[in-house]
Amino acid sequence: MSTIRVPALERALRILEVLQKNRRCTISELISLTSLPRSSVYVLVDDMIKLRLLRQNSDKTIQLWVKLVSLGSSAQESLDLSEIISPYLEKLIDSVDCLVANFGIMDDDKAYYVALKTSPHSNMRILSRQGGEISLVHSAIGKCLLAYQESVRRESILNSLDYTKKTANSIATPQALRKELASIHNRGFAYDNGEGNLEIRCIAVPIIDLDGHLIGAISVSGTISKFVSDKLPSIVEMVKKTANQITSNLLI
Repeated sequence: MSTIRVPALERALRILEVLQKNRRCTISELISLTSLPRSSVYVLVDDMIKLRLLRQNSDKTIQLWVKLVSLGSSAQESLDLSEIISPYLEKLIDSVDCLVANFGIMDDDKAYYVALKTSPHSNMRILSRQGGEISLVHSAIGKCLLAYQESVRRESILNSLDYTKKTANSIATPQALRKELASIHNRGFAYDNGEGNLEIRCIAVPIIDLDGHLIGAISVSGTISKFVSDKLPSIVEMVKKTANQITSNLLI
């Protein structure tokens, strides 16, 4: 990371990040959690309250406030993830003999396709579509997104899903999915072995920022005749390489 020439900016950001994680904190808690000097925390918090970046509640706790909502909304509108990620999906299509490459995100307790590129050589009908909902049970990309959710949220979502089997290979219980999600998190990628369609296999990899937060996930889908077992490790590495390139681009 480049050297910050205005230390107060870095200190203010540390305060904001602690509040993002903990929701509400007292001044004493902010001093402890940020390891910043007491005088700096008092001055920065006071100024950020005046700027409506923070709010002090009646119980003296501090929380993020409305100016950040406005700034975040503007940033979200400016950051067209589909536009940024689509070129990487096109390159992935050229590198992997697959049917489609996708990028998806979590939104509350559901997942959606944000971008997808179909191989010009595909002769199969692809059911995924931009803006369409992603199965969190029967797809590699859905399982990948769910595996990287915060544990309490993941457990809440996991217990509310529909486990109706689509194929003989489908995951059918919360217990089986819970075990699969742990494996995904440990190995760093998700695998769909004909769980939504017996003729299709998929590989998905998370896109993680430098702070360990999930941005989304990318996946490639191919026929069982193309995604044979001895080729899967090389496909995983290509998808991981693409995910790392996307992360680097987003952090520039």
